[in-house]
Amino acid sequence: MADGIAISAGSGTTVLTDDTGAGGHAQVVKLAISTDGSGTLIPADATNGIDVDVTRVIPGTTATALGKAEDTAHADGDTGVLILGVRNHLTGSTTDGDYSALSVSSTGDLHTYVHYDLTRIAVDSGGLTIATTAYSAGDQVGTQFTLANAARVSGGGGMIRSVVLTSAADIIGPYDVVFTRSSITLAADNAAYAISDADAKAIVGMANLTGAYDIGNNRIAQAFNLAIPYDCSGGTSLYASLITRAAHTFFAAVTDLQLTVFVERN
Repeated sequence: MADGIAISAGSGTTVLTDDTGAGGHAQVVKLAISTDGSGTLIPADATNGIDVDVTRVIPGTTATALGKAEDTAHADGDTGVLILGVRNHLTGSTTDGDYSALSVSSTGDLHTYVHYDLTRIAVDSGGLTIATTAYSAGDQVGTQFTLANAARVSGGGGMIRSVVLTSAADIIGPYDVVFTRSSITLAADNAAYAISDADAKAIVGMANLTGAYDIGNNRIAQAFNLAIPYDCSGGTSLYASLITRAAHTFFAAVTDLQLTVFVERN
C-alpha cells in the first residue's frame, strides 16, 4: 500500500488521526491484548510511553538467570552479565559507600591491593612431665599442638612467618618445632622423638629455635623471618610438636609452655 493515503470523512464511527504537520494526518492505532478475549489495553502513559516487560531476562538465580546466589557453585553454561573494567591509572572513589568502577592498567591488568592475612595462633602445651624425670636431648616435649584456623577454608594453607615458645618454667634451651599438615601419632612425652614413615610425609617443615632467652622467671625461644609454606589436609588446622635439643629438668605444670605461631593465610 502506498504511503500518505487520504481518508475522506464519512458517516459512522470516527477514525482518529494525529496531525503530523507537513506530512498530513496519521491514523491513531490503539494496541490491545486480546489473549483472554477481554481486549485488555497495553499499559502506557504520556511521559514514559508503552510499558514493556522484558520477558527474556529471567529473574532469579537459576542457570539461565542473570542473578546468582552467594556461595553457589558455578556450572558450565551459566548465564551472567559481563563486567567491564575502566582503564584508569588513578584511584577510584575515595568515599566509603560509593560505587566505583573496576580499574585496569594500560595493558588491561586489574589494579589490586595486596593484603596480608597475618594471623596469630597461640596454644598452651599439654602432657608435660611435672615430676622426677628430666628431659634428654632429642626427647619429645608434651603432646601435639592443634593450631586451629591456620587456613581460611578447608584444605587451604599459607606461610609460617614466625614462632615463639614461651616457658613459664625457667628451664628450656634450644628446641625444634615440627609442623605437619595433618594430625600424627607421636611418641610419649619425655621419650625420644619418633614418628612413623607415613606420618613423616605429613611434615611441612621445621622451625629451629636455636636458644632461649632468660627473662627472669621465664624464658622464650623464637624464630623470625620464616617462609615455610603449608596446606591443611582435610580441614583448617595445622599441627605442631616439640623436640628439645638440650637436656633440662621437668616442668612445674603441664601447661608451662605456650606455642605462638604467626601465619599468613592464603
